Parts: sequence; structure tokens; C-alpha cells
Amino acid sequence: MPRTFTPSFILFKVLLTIGILIPLSAQAEQPSHNIIMASLSLEELSDITIITAAKKEQHISHVAAAATVITHEQIRRYGYRTLGEALSRTSGMTTQSDRNYTYLGVRGFSLPGDYNTRILVLIDGHRSNNALYDQASMDEGFPIDIESIDRIEIVKGPGSSLWGSNALFAVVNVITRKGSNINGGRLITELGSQQHRKGFLEYGKLFNNGLTMSGAISGLASDGEKNIYFPEIDQPAFHNGLATNVDDETAYKGYLSLSYKDLGLLFAHSTRDKTVPSAAWDGAFNDPAAYTVDENTTLELHLNKDVDPDRNGRLFARVYHDQVDYYGDYPYHEDGGWDGTYIVNKDSGSDKQWGCEIRYTTTLTSDLTLTGGLEYVDVYEIKQQNYDAEPNYWLNLDTSNDQNSYTTKATYLQGEYSLSNTLRVIGGIRYDNYSTFGDKLSPRAALLYSPTLATTLKFLYGEAFRAPNDYERNYEDGFAMTGNANLKPETIHTWEIVGEYNYSQHTRLTASLFRFELHDLIGQGTAPSGLLQFQNNNDKIRSDGAELEIQTSLSNGFSSYANLACTKTKNLATNITLDNSPSFQAAAGLSLPVWSKRLYLSPEIRYMGKRTSSSTGDTLAATSLVNLSLTSGEFIDNIDFSLNIYNLFDKENRGSGAGEHYHYDPDTTQEIYFDIPQEGRTLRAQLSYHY
Repeated sequence: MPRTFTPSFILFKVLLTIGILIPLSAQAEQPSHNIIMASLSLEELSDITIITAAKKEQHISHVAAAATVITHEQIRRYGYRTLGEALSRTSGMTTQSDRNYTYLGVRGFSLPGDYNTRILVLIDGHRSNNALYDQASMDEGFPIDIESIDRIEIVKGPGSSLWGSNALFAVVNVITRKGSNINGGRLITELGSQQHRKGFLEYGKLFNNGLTMSGAISGLASDGEKNIYFPEIDQPAFHNGLATNVDDETAYKGYLSLSYKDLGLLFAHSTRDKTVPSAAWDGAFNDPAAYTVDENTTLELHLNKDVDPDRNGRLFARVYHDQVDYYGDYPYHEDGGWDGTYIVNKDSGSDKQWGCEIRYTTTLTSDLTLTGGLEYVDVYEIKQQNYDAEPNYWLNLDTSNDQNSYTTKATYLQGEYSLSNTLRVIGGIRYDNYSTFGDKLSPRAALLYSPTLATTLKFLYGEAFRAPNDYERNYEDGFAMTGNANLKPETIHTWEIVGEYNYSQHTRLTASLFRFELHDLIGQGTAPSGLLQFQNNNDKIRSDGAELEIQTSLSNGFSSYANLACTKTKNLATNITLDNSPSFQAAAGLSLPVWSKRLYLSPEIRYMGKRTSSSTGDTLAATSLVNLSLTSGEFIDNIDFSLNIYNLFDKENRGSGAGEHYHYDPDTTQEIYFDIPQEGRTLRAQLSYHY
């Protein structure tokens, strides 16, 4: 049977070929020392410095991990709308949505409905994963608007030796734009498909007295897709599987960053309302009354001070307060789900915490650098509530008066020692103490070898953990779920070899081989009472994989990237590949100057191989999605614009449902599980004015 080449497949081959051949041919066209990067400077591409991997600024070749950076210009050129969309360009990372929240898969591990608990996401080094669910938002629920991001630092692998819980697969640090970068104001208005509209206002400045200020506010509203078709429940009882006008969303965000001399302040607040078209847990299908609200508030004051210049001594201290609030209305029909009493179930949760950290970095000798610190977190209020509203009021869960508050204490130390000009050793360990379950140690070790200035080999080992959260330990409604105060932390052991090569100061190539083993995975099981319960799985999860990524940027404004990831993630006890775990992923993009440096055309393709659905057990087909962006530089005076088409060929794309995605069949009373249709073709137009 002849092979069929789809437009997406052909485009991917073209992007991959051009992305590799153009940077190679550029070497023959002109000497490397005359190449000056346009979209990415030398410091941003071949001499990248990041702070996430070691809690201090360091060259990316000195980072004890596979690391990459996504810049503000890359976000703009490709039209990324959310943090999840931006991260999906990174090798081994992919996202899917359940039409309420977006979930990030990393290196073959992607459990639908896990709230991204195994990735640690930071905002300027401040933890954004909340205490209640461990949730890290990848969609419009993320507290910082995508337009306010200066860069995103991604450090793959275990990061608990410095950062503690949640850093199993990666640490993602979102760095906000500073006043010196903005130097004025910016007003953005955008319109798009599905009645999408958004406004964004930003201002930043470095004042003569040394005060630096930056801040932004934004508002977004969308009607969402008008019709979303769920074929598994195509029955009259479920509106023939068609969810109509139940996909709307609103989001409001604001942040303020101030720094004066050694002091800094960060404030951020966001709220997001989203209608839930999937009507999970056998909810009333096609009902606009189903929605969720997520609010996040952060306030941090920090000190960053040089205290011993002769030894590069630097003191950092912070104190902060976080608050998270969640509300959800879930209508359903009692007694069978299709002809019973109409009830609105109301679910809510909140947490309040304060914490502090102090750390010190010093160069003891010319060859030895140490970083050490102490942390304390007090989750002083944490509660969950679930009840059926009037006229059939029934209280299912209320932990408001329970003693679910807890504290954590931690200390960490990391050392870097240069054995020679080409050989560097890095080791670190962190000790965490939780008042809920006790102690946890997280070590790491690395050997870095640089035979040439352009080449680095990294041999890595690390361990990390995720502490069970309050939702997993204490959600107990008496009829569906029961709590489990005896949950243990999840742990991971990772071995990795990374090779990095900088080619003629305009191209960076990264390759890695890795294996991780995950123990005591927390998932839903059945308690002796017959109710659902979060439990530790005694089986071991193993993933073996390889990743390859290339980035390039030339003086004429051309830039490109391409990456491949192959993984095999399976349960060793059953020898079965994990659900929703694609064996092959790829992404590629080009940004081409079509009119000097005033107009850029940027096609991009994302490919994800077939995988097994976690809900239906069906094989989900491989998908290849193409996006296309037309972006200006400064087009007219202080005005620029962009036009974006997402899912250009309107390809059907289905994401795996989770365990809650089911409805009872009115004829057989059996549970019908379903998968989640992803977004079709959408358009966006954006106009920006700088002042």
C-alpha cells in the first residue's frame, strides 16, 4: 500500500531540513566572527546564562541538567498564547486540554487530570504550585500574562535537591519583564475566533534614582467553540453528544515588580472563570451552569545583596504570602443522571501560607563554589468543602474546622568544584521535614566535561520527590471518595547523559539519553470501604528515552528550531506502556524575514505519536498540527502587529480523558467513558502600541 504524505508531514520535513541546512551553509557564506544575531543575541543563544538550575546565574554549559530558554521574542514570533503553548516547543514536552485545564506531559509521562503536580513552576523563582492541589497552571489560569514574560527557563530532570517537592520531571522558571527592558509603556488589543477579545497594558521604567518598576494588567474573554462533539455519548439523552455554547472563558491578571538597590517586591493576582463542556463525573451534559473559578494572589519581599565581593559572596532572603481560592459549580441529575432531580453540587477549596528563605552563595577558592540555604513554609489555613445546593441541601465535605494545616522546614547545600579547565564536579543535597509525613532527602551528582569551548558532556544523577497534597490526603465526601492520611511521597531516580555543541556562535545542538524510575506513584484506587481513594502504587514506572534539539539564529533575522523525542515509559510489573504516553514526539519552526527585518513569517508544526487513552482504552491516533504566524517588527512608528492561525489545516485532535470523564448510559446504566476533542482552527489578530 503506497504511503500517504499529508500536508503536515511534508511541512515538517521542510522545516526540519531548512532548520538544519541553513545554519550549516551560513558557515561557508561568512566567517563566524562576523555573525551577529538578530532575534537572539550571542548571550541568548550560544552563551546563555540561567539562574534556575543552581539558584544563581551560571552559563548553560555549567548547568547540571539538560536546559533550554524560551525568549520573549520567540513567544512573540510564534504567537504563543499561554505558558503551555510555549513549553510545547521544547523537546519531550506536550500539552492537552480537558476543556477546563491544560496538562503538560514530560518525557513520556502524562497522566490526564493530574494538575501538573510533577513539574515545579516558578515565577521569578517564587513557587506557583499551590499547597491544596499542587496545581501548576499551564493555561489562562497562570498568574502572569504571556505578554509579561521576558523568558522561560526550563531545566529538565529532578530538581528537588534545591527546590524541594514537585520537581520530579522539570523545573520551569518564568522570568517577568523588568523596567529596564520595557522602558516605557505598551498597549495591546487583540481579537480572534470564538469572539476572543483581550486587552493588555504594560509599563516599566528604570528611574534616575535607581528605582526599577514594571507592571501590567490584562483582561481576556472568549465564547469558546460553539459546538464540541463527543462521539462516545452520541445519544438523545446527551444532546446527541454535542456541547453547544458551553466553552466560554474570562481571565483577569495583574502584577507589579519593584526593585530599589538591594530590595525587591513582587505582587501578582489573577482570576479565571471557565465553563466546563465535558460535564465530568456524570454531570448534566450541555449545561452552562457548570463552571470553575481559580484565583491566585502572591506577595513577596526580597533582599539580594553582595556582602563579600572578594569571594563573590551573595546573600538572598525572602518572605512571602500566597493565597489560592477555587470554586466549582457542577450540576447533575440525581437518580441516574437523565431523568432525576436537578441538583447543583458546589465544590471549593482554598489555602493560605507564608514562608521565608535565606541562602548564601560564595566562592571559597578559585575552584570551589558553594550555595546553601534554609526554608520554612507555614500552610496555616487549608480547607475543602463540597455540598449540594438548595432546595436539596446536603453537606458532603467540610474541613474548615479540621487541623489540616502543616509546616515544612528545609536546608540545602550544593557545591561546584573544578578539577581542571575541562572537568567540573557538582554535588548537592536537600533535607525536607514535613509535619505531615516526616523527612525526605534529595541528592544529586554531576560530572561535566568540556573538551572544547564549544562542546560539553554532562553525566547526571538525581533524586526528587513529590509530597502528597491536601486534596489527596483529606478529600472525603462519604459517598464517592475517602481520604488517606498514610500516603507516602512519590520518589524518582534519574540517570542522564547530555551532550551540547555550539556551532559557530549561531547554532546550538543538544542531545540527551535518560532513564528515570518512579516509585510510590500516587493514583486513585479502591479503599476497603469500596470508595475511591488516593493510594501509593507499589509498581515501579520506568522510562527510557532520547532527545535531540537544534536551534539557530542568523544576522538577517532568520531563526529556527527542530527537536525529536523518543521514549518508552512502562510499568515494570506489568510490562505495559503507560496510558497517554506517546513513543515519539517532534516539533519544528522557522521564522523567516520576508521584508527586511520589519515582517516575519513563522510556520510551526507539532507532532505527537499515537498513545492509549486513559479513559476509554482506545488508541488515539497520531496528530500533527500546524500553526502559522505573521509578525511585524516596528511597522509604523511605535505600532506593530501579528496575525496567527492555529491548527491551520483544522486537523481533528483528541486528548485522553481521565477517570472522571464518563456518563451513565440511560439504557444499560453502564458507564460510558469518553475522550476530549481538542481545539480546531482558530485565528488571532493583535495590534500593539509602544509609548
